[in-house]
This record gives sequence, C-alpha cells and structure tokens, in this order.
Amino acid sequence: MRKRLALFGFVLFIIGAFLGFYASQRNCIIAFVTQGHMNLWTAVEILGGLVALAGIMIALIGFIWKT
Repeated sequence: MRKRLALFGFVLFIIGAFLGFYASQRNCIIAFVTQGHMNLWTAVEILGGLVALAGIMIALIGFIWKT
C-alpha cells in the first residue's frame, strides 16, 4: 500500500509539473501578478502547481507512513 501511494504521488507530481511548465511558457502568472489579467492558461498554471504540491505531499506520506 505504501509503495502504491508513493508511486501515485510521484505520478501526480509529474503530471502537475508538466501542466505547470507547459502553461508557464506563456508568461501567464507574470501578467496576472503585474496587470491582473486572468485567462485559461493562468488557471492551468496555478492548477498544475497545486497538483504538483499535492503529489509531493502524497508521495512523502507514502514514504513515511508505517503500517
């Protein structure tokens, strides 16, 4: 169970990082911070970052959790 949880967290991190980096090619978060423009790619970039963060936390729980 722990290995599956850690693997799931790692896969979730990879997907989130890929989404975040793909969306960040358009400089969305910089335009959002400086000018307040929010579009689809800004939301995808923020969502990718949150998914990557959740993946890291799930992977750490999978590594540390003792059954």
